[in-house]
Amino acid sequence: MMEKVMKQMKGDMLAASEEYNLLDKMQTTTEAKMKELVSATSNINENLETLEKKKKELNPLLDQITDLETSVDELLNTAQLLDDYSKKIESKYKEIIISRRS
Repeated sequence: MMEKVMKQMKGDMLAASEEYNLLDKMQTTTEAKMKELVSATSNINENLETLEKKKKELNPLLDQITDLETSVDELLNTAQLLDDYSKKIESKYKEIIISRRS
């Protein structure tokens, strides 16, 4: 009877030892993964800061581009108005020339 109890206790101790070893391996793996995640998070944070700095540097240029685009649109509108006006003048000129010939 004592032998069966000893075998049972030995089995229980072996199972507990294996469970402890498994938990230890899991903890080691988890720590390594956490270090990787901390490193990745740090890199992401640094990249985000770099991008924010670049955005601040580019904002004045983007504003200039927007202003230039507005000026170009105004210039195109003015050119269209001038073209329409010159066509009217040309039409009037042709009318005058035709009326003088008649």
